[in-house]
Amino acid sequence: MNYGEEISYWYFRLNGFFPLVNFVVHRTEEIRYSTDIDLLAVRFPHVYEPVGSQPSDWDSKLMDHFDNDAIIGILCEVKTGNYDVSSLFKFETVKYALTRFGFKPELGKYADELKNSPMVTFFHNNQKYQIAKILVSNRQNQGEVRYMHLQLTDLEEFILDRIKRYKERKWQDRMFFPSNYLAAMIDQVHRR
Repeated sequence: MNYGEEISYWYFRLNGFFPLVNFVVHRTEEIRYSTDIDLLAVRFPHVYEPVGSQPSDWDSKLMDHFDNDAIIGILCEVKTGNYDVSSLFKFETVKYALTRFGFKPELGKYADELKNSPMVTFFHNNQKYQIAKILVSNRQNQGEVRYMHLQLTDLEEFILDRIKRYKERKWQDRMFFPSNYLAAMIDQVHRR
């Protein structure tokens, strides 16, 4: 994981998601070269923890896009340098990744709807699902409508704010997080 992917991982984790990094997209008849999606994440409707996972803890810049009662799936690409917009969220890669969520049979068919849209919403067995494509980068949003765009600096600021909100608890538990990056951020906040 590079630093941008790690920031994104903790951002989604601290917003109640279960993230999976570097999801490998294997070669198939439709996919000529193996690739990956930087982060897949799933969030369930009734997420709660006494420390840091309450409704007031979620980032509204992200969560206002989603229904509170939906099971949410995220396909996230993280770019810390230059990138070509046309190479993001290729149809075959999105279709492959959708099936990994396992929300319902034949989920890959929603790749058509996601081709030119940042999110798809559907129901299965009376449960609402939403799947979104999100780009995290240092660039300003170029007006792209095929995916949501979040700024890496905003994600980092959210993480710092969350640490500040629970400063003492995070400090006490900093060594339990499997991340030197996060432990260092907690230490940095504690020393200020």
